[in-house]
Amino acid sequence: MQRLTADGFDVAAVGPDPGDEFADAGFAYHRFPLRRAMDPIADWHAQDVLEGLMTTHRPDLVHSVNTKPSILVPTAAARAGIPACVRTITGMGALFSSASPAALAMRFLYRRMQRRIAPDCQVTAFQNPDDQQYFLDRGMVVPGTDELVLSSGIDVGPYVASAGGPAARAALRDELELPDGPVVTMVSRLIRPKGIAEYLEAATRVRARDPKVTFLLVGPEVLEGPTAFPAARVHACPDVRFLGRRADVPTILALSDMFVLPSYLREGVPRVLLEAGALGLPLVTTDMPGCKEVVRHGENGVLVPARDAQALANTVFDLLADPARRRRMGQASRELVAETFHLDLVAAAYAKIYRRALGIHQQLDARVTRRAA
Repeated sequence: MQRLTADGFDVAAVGPDPGDEFADAGFAYHRFPLRRAMDPIADWHAQDVLEGLMTTHRPDLVHSVNTKPSILVPTAAARAGIPACVRTITGMGALFSSASPAALAMRFLYRRMQRRIAPDCQVTAFQNPDDQQYFLDRGMVVPGTDELVLSSGIDVGPYVASAGGPAARAALRDELELPDGPVVTMVSRLIRPKGIAEYLEAATRVRARDPKVTFLLVGPEVLEGPTAFPAARVHACPDVRFLGRRADVPTILALSDMFVLPSYLREGVPRVLLEAGALGLPLVTTDMPGCKEVVRHGENGVLVPARDAQALANTVFDLLADPARRRRMGQASRELVAETFHLDLVAAAYAKIYRRALGIHQQLDARVTRRAA
């Protein structure tokens, strides 16, 4: 938002959370009610509130990000007469990570809703090419209105600085009472599609061969929903230290020797891979849409098959045995993130998309005016 403001846009934000950080940064912020669970009545109410906000504030363009907003916002914008609408598809989510009958039925509904709202969007942005192609193949986006913007970006310099220096890492290592030896870290909410079970099993396999390795798992518990992974199972695994939610994730990553994300969730581009890469870590993740965009196999990390704890364990063990290779991969990760996923690149891409979306609207207005004349 700061970069878009510098590029000449007047930007405000809308979301379901308190949003104090927006006010602290000098941006207007408006709340609307959003339930992440399936709730048609709550969704209709949320859409009405969004339409009311747009009618009151009359933006030239609205940009929706994430699954539910990208379904609710285009219709609300069309009803409010907003000139231009952009949506970003930030992955396909848990719905496309499960083969259960319920998930398959919901996919049908999801595709139908996306087809219905597609004409209300001047531009649809995708964070990885697999999702882009999926939408194109199934008529879920109007051809010619699709754009690819890899990830939400990361402000590399400030993020690296937030990790602190050697003293901060040493202090945190003492606080956590980490023993000497390599540290492998995973950062994730406790949900099954992130590969929590595979990480626990891989840690047990690796530590059976080398007990000096410390495996850390950082992230909040998830208390409800069909994908929630029981925290009790994590606590019961003696080979993984569960740190829960932490405010010092950059420093934890900086003291780590390797980052692992065995996700089979259909993500856009996982931000945590960018964070770990910016801090110079070799990356081990799955050959899944979104994840594979951040790893050039064999150069800055290794791609492993999803849901394969044995392959994950073998890869981690092999990399732990080769510090020189890890250093080369870590340097390659840092360079790749800075060159491909920097926030400046993402902000510039969206500034171009906004101007394109507004230009499309202006062209349509001009055609209507000529026809009326």
